[in-house]
Amino acid sequence: MKKWVCQKNKAHVFDEFDPDPEHPYYCTLDDDPLTGILRFEEADVKEPPPEIKPKPEIIIKEDEEQEVGLCVIMMDASDSMTDIAFEGIPLTRLTLVANSAASGIFDLERLQNNSNAFVACFKFDDRVELMFIDTVANVIKRHKNITAFSQYLYNELIEMQQTPHGTDINKALQQAYIFVSQFLNRQLQGFPVKNYTPMVQRIFKYNSVDSVSVPNIRVLMYTDGRQYVVNGSMVLSPNPFKQNVLSGLNHDILISAYFGSENDPGCKELRNIVSACPIHNVPQFFLFNDPAHIGNLKYLFRMASGASGFCPACLEKQLRR
Repeated sequence: MKKWVCQKNKAHVFDEFDPDPEHPYYCTLDDDPLTGILRFEEADVKEPPPEIKPKPEIIIKEDEEQEVGLCVIMMDASDSMTDIAFEGIPLTRLTLVANSAASGIFDLERLQNNSNAFVACFKFDDRVELMFIDTVANVIKRHKNITAFSQYLYNELIEMQQTPHGTDINKALQQAYIFVSQFLNRQLQGFPVKNYTPMVQRIFKYNSVDSVSVPNIRVLMYTDGRQYVVNGSMVLSPNPFKQNVLSGLNHDILISAYFGSENDPGCKELRNIVSACPIHNVPQFFLFNDPAHIGNLKYLFRMASGASGFCPACLEKQLRR
């Protein structure tokens, strides 16, 4: 018999849609919200699901330190992001991203210095627009809950669909590069902290006793296609963070993610421009091609915004905490 089955935990089964009206098609039985999505498929579970667990109260913390971290998120808002993400699950890629980003960033409420962790979100197709730059603490204060923040992100991203364009990954990466350069040189217009230094993370290199100090700055870029600009460049340019290394970074800070098949030309191109993680020596690249793994998307946003890792192996370490 076909029922709505959680792709993260197959024991969580519903006769109808997820009973939480705020998050339809998500499993409410999971301890971690917005990590398991429901799919209409064959199921053989006779026992009724357990009661829904209450969500923990969000507590705001403040910190006044002048050492700051920065995550720059480049969010694909091209027309194809409104397509259904996975067969049998009536959720678009855009909806999954908005929900996962909101949940991941709200998870950083527990971060002791979340008032010094800055997040800058850009949306792009063949245009690039800054949505906001703020601290994690202020994002939580302003949007109150995950649902409100998710709706804000969704509305911002869907706004670009009023005038669909191409997908200029080159322009998005170049904008991220300029933004980080201005941050490092204290040239960002309107940045609320005047006298700051980037937080630094000391890490041990893969298979070595050597260590390197890396500023807590990350650029996370995701897409579901390849470089495409009408009457423009169709070729994905080299990673600017590798081609023109910014003073003080000590490592390529670009993390990329792709929605689709690993055999897609866009997937191969995006994977090829990123560096290997200095800790685990695997590409700083994430592939989302299976609904069972979509929960990792939330943790990817959390990891990047908390500047705590680079690659899937780093993410696995975060999940075990």
